[in-house]
Amino acid sequence: MTRGVTPAAARKVVALGSAAVAPYIALKTYWALGGRAGLAGGFDMVGEFEKNGAPDALVWLERHGIDFTAVLALTGVMLAFALVRPWGQRLPRWLLLTPAWAGTLLIPYGLLTAVLALTRNSSHATPSVTQWVVPAGVGAFLGIGTALGVGAWSQLNQHAVTARMPR
Repeated sequence: MTRGVTPAAARKVVALGSAAVAPYIALKTYWALGGRAGLAGGFDMVGEFEKNGAPDALVWLERHGIDFTAVLALTGVMLAFALVRPWGQRLPRWLLLTPAWAGTLLIPYGLLTAVLALTRNSSHATPSVTQWVVPAGVGAFLGIGTALGVGAWSQLNQHAVTARMPR
């Protein structure tokens, strides 16, 4: 017997995981619009994009107040809700499940981010953000990764239940 998560529980996890992403989206949008709170002195987000060889389109978006990671986070939230809401059933399952399972990789990424933040040695290079920013990122990575994983598991479980129903 396959153990699954109930649709109601999956909707709650998706809502909580999506709520955990909100501070990250707000902060990244604030930075893209020119805000400085939480950034280390002298750190320039657009300059960092250019220095790291980001595509021109991403640099352009950042210059115009649109952070691509905030857009990706919003896309992840929409994907998570599509997995657990009736309107998502109109989309092909593979189109939902493939990126959802890939998105679960944000869970170990969030855990690694937390561990590195807690064990950072102060003798290394100056960080680009202040310490209070880290929980927003960790919460976002863990929240959306969990929401996508639970949503995908629920989607698979719902499909298995529907397939077993007599016609």
